Amino acid sequence: MRFSILLISLLILTSSTSAQELTSADAYSQRGIASFEKNDFDGAIADFTKVIEMNGRNLEFCFYFRGLAHYRKGNSTQAIDDLTKAIALKPDPRFFDDRGNLWAKQGELDRAIADLNKAIEIAPQTAKAYGDRGLIRLMRGETVDAETDFKKCFELDSALEPGFKLAANKIKQHTVARYLREKPTDLEIEKFSWTEAPAKLMMAPSSGTTLVTTSAVSPTGTRVLADPNAKGESGPGEILNPSGIVAPPRTATENTKEFMAYTFLLSLKNTGTKTIVGVKWAYFFDPKDPAREGLAYLFVTKTNLSPGKEKTLNDSITSSIVANAKLPSKRNQSLYNERVAILRLDYADGTSWQSSANVGAPQKTNNR
Repeated sequence: MRFSILLISLLILTSSTSAQELTSADAYSQRGIASFEKNDFDGAIADFTKVIEMNGRNLEFCFYFRGLAHYRKGNSTQAIDDLTKAIALKPDPRFFDDRGNLWAKQGELDRAIADLNKAIEIAPQTAKAYGDRGLIRLMRGETVDAETDFKKCFELDSALEPGFKLAANKIKQHTVARYLREKPTDLEIEKFSWTEAPAKLMMAPSSGTTLVTTSAVSPTGTRVLADPNAKGESGPGEILNPSGIVAPPRTATENTKEFMAYTFLLSLKNTGTKTIVGVKWAYFFDPKDPAREGLAYLFVTKTNLSPGKEKTLNDSITSSIVANAKLPSKRNQSLYNERVAILRLDYADGTSWQSSANVGAPQKTNNR
């Protein structure tokens, strides 16, 4: 929680009062602020409580700072109660903004949005309130509205952009992780790996090199580098691949050009009772530094995996398809943690299993 020097100045008197002369509410206010600045939150709470008991001046700020002190001590419920009392005395946009953030920390996203709406209504030029509302809208899955709020925030105060972008990326990555905790019960991942090697690719000389660029960072914060095998099917959720990236078609007259080929291997075991004929899977590169983007390759692989059998899926992609993306390589592999997620399984009997991340795809049940 940030607080303004302007607000502090409302509580500080021009005269100096020593610790031995605390006979007035103003003196307790001064010491309360000093204690807050020194991170002595117990002392600040005690002094602001004394000002409130003495019915001192600027009680709305006493409740506000006492609430912040409670928050710093980890008591969000008491903090919300104090900010509510401050708002009752003065509907300051900062009070609504900070209470909205506290509601969000408790999972009360509707209340959080209501408070931030009020903060913006009172002070439409408050950049931070737009950024905070954008973060909460991301939590609610309202990505378009969130981006609108971020844009407005950065227009009003560009200095806030790095911090809010970092916070937004953390929310997006958390959303991906939450969706992909689901796992099929009838399939085990034995191992996974990838390799890179120089390769030759045929290109059309008449049109030059054709590049298919990736989308911007997806609503959940993972940049999808390629989905070479989608073949027009619903992507693994508009969550992971909103743009439906595919490789460009080749022409009859082509030249050879050097590229880097990436081969992804996924070894699976069918532990269920039905034959698996299709697997939609994602190979993730999760950055160890939260300031970096997450990366992912998506694949739809046809197979024939009988119950009790093991098989290694093998899919490749060349760097030309994702020439403008920040590719992982053996040189920077140490910067990422790698994992694989199964997004969808298609069975020989026509049924399917899919994770919540596979939104937008036709829904089927495992059993008829």
